[in-house]
Amino acid sequence: MKTQKRNQGFTLIELMVVITIIAILASITVPVVTKVKAKADLSRDISNCRQVILACKSFAADWEGVYPSYDPDKAAQGGGGGDDSGDFSTSTDAFNVLIKQGYIDTESIFWMSTKNPAKLRPPVEDARLETNENCYTYVMGLTDTSFSRSPLVADEQEGPGTYGQYHPWLEMRKAVVGYSGGHVNAERLDSAEPGAKVITKDGVDIFAERTSEESTDGLLDVPQSGILNP
Repeated sequence: MKTQKRNQGFTLIELMVVITIIAILASITVPVVTKVKAKADLSRDISNCRQVILACKSFAADWEGVYPSYDPDKAAQGGGGGDDSGDFSTSTDAFNVLIKQGYIDTESIFWMSTKNPAKLRPPVEDARLETNENCYTYVMGLTDTSFSRSPLVADEQEGPGTYGQYHPWLEMRKAVVGYSGGHVNAERLDSAEPGAKVITKDGVDIFAERTSEESTDGLLDVPQSGILNP
């Protein structure tokens, strides 16, 4: 008597079980991968900021201790370095001096992966940094003898020390800040909402003005007018 062979294909129930298992694994894996990628991007941001800080310190070593606040070539010709007063009006102006003077040889370190629709593409390496290629804030007016904890370079801000909806680390409540003394930290934001302020571990507002040597209100060693965005 011949026996009927069992169909070797999946039954509908078996297929549904497999799909359910895959869905569960995906729901576990995707957030982990996303978190790992975000941490890697944050580490890259810290590294880029550190390179900019080192370039600023090299500039200061060659120009009487002053971090970029003017264009040496224009100053030599009797002009200023930025606007009519001789000051820079944007962080892009200051960073272009670092590129032009040879302290930085790539524009890519001024860009990071961001949600900002105006800055979705990496820079074109043409030795000229544009506003849409720059994702960093710069503080003008500092020198290599300024308060070492005063911020010098940071992620692009919405306002002095505050971060908006396009900040890539808003949900992580982090912001990268490089200081006049040369160190770079991923500092804490006081919330994960637009308008969040960047503060130290002991609650000091990093971009609030430091009014005296004993002041604990802020760390900024120049007026807030010196904080330049792209």
